[in-house]
Amino acid sequence: MENVLNITRDQLEALREVGNIGSGNAATALAQFLNRKIDMDVPNASILDLNDIPNLVGGPNKTILGIFLKIMGEISGRFLLMIPENTSIKMLKYLIPGCEVSSLTKMGEMESSCLREIGNILAGAFLNALSLLTQTTMLNSLPSINFDYAGAMIDNVVADMSAVSDKVLMMETSFIEEQEDMRIHIFILPDPASLELLLQKIGVAS
Repeated sequence: MENVLNITRDQLEALREVGNIGSGNAATALAQFLNRKIDMDVPNASILDLNDIPNLVGGPNKTILGIFLKIMGEISGRFLLMIPENTSIKMLKYLIPGCEVSSLTKMGEMESSCLREIGNILAGAFLNALSLLTQTTMLNSLPSINFDYAGAMIDNVVADMSAVSDKVLMMETSFIEEQEDMRIHIFILPDPASLELLLQKIGVAS
């Protein structure tokens, strides 16, 4: 199913539940890593224009931290964390005693490595849950990290996907730590060529 527009409402609902399971596992891992209480927004699964993704995090001109990993295996795709700068700095202060970084443009290798590890932990937890659910091995690449405008970041992440379709299936949720007003957006973008297998594995193939 390379045309994501063929996905039915029932299939989207099943994918939303997949996102719920994966996100719940990732939220638990993040809470343990930060030693903070983490809540999770209700996950969403939808079909949207690639250019609309930045609007979910404040618009294409909002500067944001992006942590990007490729999903590898029979089911492939992209895993993307988009984290506001203030949330990134707060997490660094929790994890690195004495951290005095006030802007992500000034972070060093230690801070960058720490944020990459957050991406590793969340992607690993999410994909472990999906692997168990689909009985399919799913691995993630090493994370890359970037601090840029949301619009430019999405353009780089989905450049090769846009050659297939200007629409994308997106599973998305947000993690929230209310006491410090921290928010992390997590996006799963399955490759169009993997959609049919994913739908088969969760029992809702056409």
